[in-house]
Amino acid sequence: MKDALLEIGTESLPARFLAPMLRQLETKAAEFLKEHRLPCAGIRSFGTPMRQALLLTGLPEASEPETREVTGPPARLLKDAAGNFTPQAAGFARSQGVSPEALTTVTLPKGEFLAAQKTLPGEPAAEILAKVFPALLSALEFPKSLVWEETRFRFARPIRTLVALYGARVVGFQVADVRSGGKTRGLAALGGKPVKLASPGKYVDTLRNESILVDVAERREALLETLGAAAKDTGGRIDLDPELLHTVLCLTEHPVAVVGHFDQRFLELPQALLMKVLKRQLMFFPVLNARGGLAADFVGVRDGISEGQKEVQVGFERVLTARLSDARFFFDRDRETPLAVKAEGLARVSFQKGLGTMGDKTVRGAELSRWIVGQLLQDRDLDADAVERISRLCCADLLTGVVGEFPELQGVMGGVYARHEGLPEKVALGLEEFYFPAAAKAPLPTSAEGCIASLSAKLDTVCAMLAGGFKPTGSEDPFALRRLGVGIVRILLEKQLPLSLPAAADQALALVASTGASISFDRPAAREEVLEFLWQRFETQALEQGYRIEELRAVKEGGLENLVRTYQRLAAVHLLRAEADFPALAQAFKRASNILRQAAAKGLSSLGDGVQPSLLAEASEKDLYDALCRAEGEVREKVAQGLYEPGLRILVGLKPQVDRFFDDVLVMADDESIRDNRLRLLSRMLSLFKSIADISQM
Repeated sequence: MKDALLEIGTESLPARFLAPMLRQLETKAAEFLKEHRLPCAGIRSFGTPMRQALLLTGLPEASEPETREVTGPPARLLKDAAGNFTPQAAGFARSQGVSPEALTTVTLPKGEFLAAQKTLPGEPAAEILAKVFPALLSALEFPKSLVWEETRFRFARPIRTLVALYGARVVGFQVADVRSGGKTRGLAALGGKPVKLASPGKYVDTLRNESILVDVAERREALLETLGAAAKDTGGRIDLDPELLHTVLCLTEHPVAVVGHFDQRFLELPQALLMKVLKRQLMFFPVLNARGGLAADFVGVRDGISEGQKEVQVGFERVLTARLSDARFFFDRDRETPLAVKAEGLARVSFQKGLGTMGDKTVRGAELSRWIVGQLLQDRDLDADAVERISRLCCADLLTGVVGEFPELQGVMGGVYARHEGLPEKVALGLEEFYFPAAAKAPLPTSAEGCIASLSAKLDTVCAMLAGGFKPTGSEDPFALRRLGVGIVRILLEKQLPLSLPAAADQALALVASTGASISFDRPAAREEVLEFLWQRFETQALEQGYRIEELRAVKEGGLENLVRTYQRLAAVHLLRAEADFPALAQAFKRASNILRQAAAKGLSSLGDGVQPSLLAEASEKDLYDALCRAEGEVREKVAQGLYEPGLRILVGLKPQVDRFFDDVLVMADDESIRDNRLRLLSRMLSLFKSIADISQM
């Protein structure tokens, strides 16, 4: 058994490319080796931005032999009348390298045929690897690829070296005009001199001796260790942002922390802005003081060895000072103009083709938020003025220099500038949290006013984009409409807002048609699409919480009129479906639904009048009617109070009367008046059930 190694020496890969590439190396190598019948005891990847490697352990000298059954001519052509092998049989045997006597017959769907057992011998491992390694390079996929040489081979970054070993022997092949060999490059900070690799098993140790930590886990430990030592030097606590840690890990071969400092006056900048400059622009780790605020220190990470640290520190500090000076310039200039004045400039910023400007969008959002406040005022105390101010100023910070430089600070900077102007904290906080939730499970806006302003803008975007034909398709959602839809659903549910989404969608679509949109659209069709889109978001949330699709179908009718109550109905159905009587009752309910549907299709009953007790002929239908009358008042009272579980439990208690009714009563009686009365009785029962759930869907 021997080990094998493939190392791809590249120009520096983007940090986000490295981890997916290493996973692909392992999975695709396993597929190729299996395809070539070459067993392997272990497959492991290693990687830095400058080199990505695959170590294969426990490879045999050759692949496993394979026996294949090959079919040939029909079995009747095996021998002629004289008992001799026919030319067809002899030719088939010769082509498969066996004697005619070794041929067998097999039965296939089309009849019996001659067959030969053909054994393919094992192939030397080195020859297989010479085919697998270049195929593996060609199979790797990246978000973006480059072409840089005459063969026009595509890869994430130009390939500069290739190492391919099977044991101590070089596996020869050529890709992108680079020929494989047995030497890799040393650390770039030390000149990148050639380093000979004696064997695959010594790969990690050899590179470690050259100050290259090619094992990602080992490099992570080294990064955390050097950051920990730096933290002691600062006397503070390093902000170990996981995303920044991963990025720095994927941009270094030998991480070494360097402590730096910046002028205290820059601490006057908003902390969110300082963090963006440090972490996003320069990939420096911020240092926090004992109170959790930013200190005037930072930790940068160099790729190399601990020499010339002072020079590196000075360089880091010089770059940071320049970036912070730019940030201060933008911040100071932005504060010269009030947000309300900036908002006027939104009339010159396009929202989306055919859907008006950002100014039009803020007007629509403000109008919609005013309407929503009117719908909710009877249920809660709301500051209508604050909601409208948030809605009208929410996009003003898009025209600031800071947000132009750091789009991720949308909203955050709106809140900062609002506080600087002395606007009420409720307005400033609403602007700061306007884009919440930033992800499916991220926090919502804190205040009810902030939630309503955010909800209005999200609903306007969803309605406008769907009406304009900008629909998500499959996994593609370039405008993040699904995230906005989830935000709408979460705000309504978690803030317990009893808002009718159908009515809100009508209002939003009317505003789109009248404010800024130059496109024409079918409003009823757009309304239906918007409501189905929002229901799907509610379904997704509920399914993730363990509810089942048939339970959701049971509460879908009218479900968007009040999502809060729909969720309560859903919870009641989910809880009671486990009870013994529920499945049989659901079947009876479905039977009743089918009877009513068939009767309506035949025009047998208008169901216009109430049940007439005098026409109830059978004891069991009288019992059902009496039980239904007793239950109706209680159920409607429970429904009015939002007590759906007790209400549904009362309905489940009707099962004995329902069972006897279907056992003893022929609904479709010959007597028209009796038949119609029984249909009205079933309709009344179903209507009462549907006030909670349509359990025929279960």
